[in-house]
Amino acid sequence: MRQLKRPKYNPLDVFLLCVGEVVEDDARSNYLENHHQIANSVVEFDAATSGKNWFGLPRVGRGHPEVVIRGTLTKGALVDLYGKYLVGGEAAREIYDELLVSSDGRCPFCGGIGQVHTVDHYLPKSSFPVYSVLPDNLIPCCRDCNTGKMASFATTQKDQTLHPYLDAPSFFSERWVGAMVCRTDPIAVEFTCSPPDEWSDIDKMRAQAHFDQYNLANRYRIQAGAELARVIDLRKKSLRILTSEQFAAYLDENAESDAYDINGWNRTMYWALARAEWFQTADFSEPASYLEPALVA
Repeated sequence: MRQLKRPKYNPLDVFLLCVGEVVEDDARSNYLENHHQIANSVVEFDAATSGKNWFGLPRVGRGHPEVVIRGTLTKGALVDLYGKYLVGGEAAREIYDELLVSSDGRCPFCGGIGQVHTVDHYLPKSSFPVYSVLPDNLIPCCRDCNTGKMASFATTQKDQTLHPYLDAPSFFSERWVGAMVCRTDPIAVEFTCSPPDEWSDIDKMRAQAHFDQYNLANRYRIQAGAELARVIDLRKKSLRILTSEQFAAYLDENAESDAYDINGWNRTMYWALARAEWFQTADFSEPASYLEPALVA
């Protein structure tokens, strides 16, 4: 999981920029007449952000684009602000494109497994249409994370996933993803959500919710499989001259590398390998020598 800089755009300026793309006079006037409604919604979002209580913001059911959400603005009109005028506009599209590249192509939800291909609504626009063009609600995202999340959002604080712009730095600077190296053939790495003991219960549950929502245990395990095979191959070849202590130091160096996110699959995998003494002393040319005794034929 990666923390991103909060967008620099003024929410009301973005709203007006999108409205400026509206061709129909009546529709444009309706948006402008409800400017104060959008301003109020921004205040409510900021209040929810201070307590990390986004789940409590007013939401609507799916469908029914004709239902009135704020003032005289319907759900359909609010959703159109995003699809027709932010994504489909000209001047407003520049903001979308800047948001899209703000994470250097690495998805913040999954720690960079996927490449960014779209902008995700942290609060889904189908349920929270008034925030369809709120910059704080628009996060660069890979297809897998966007698809896996679908249009649902938590109904309790403990089930809220992490917000890359607005959540506490501890979620992004402290280790809360753990791993265990399994003495099987082939060797595997199993990932778990393991927040620090001193974290609050809410923070622990939110980390678990994020870990589960984005299916990180399975996605991390798949990613680690190929890299682990490469490490083992290196150990049998170019790294064979290292003592077990030197090999452990090599693994630990990768585990501490700032080139990887602290809770990303790669850094976590190396962290686990650096703590598995049997892995550091294993003779990989003889698989049975490092298998669990119960697994040896």
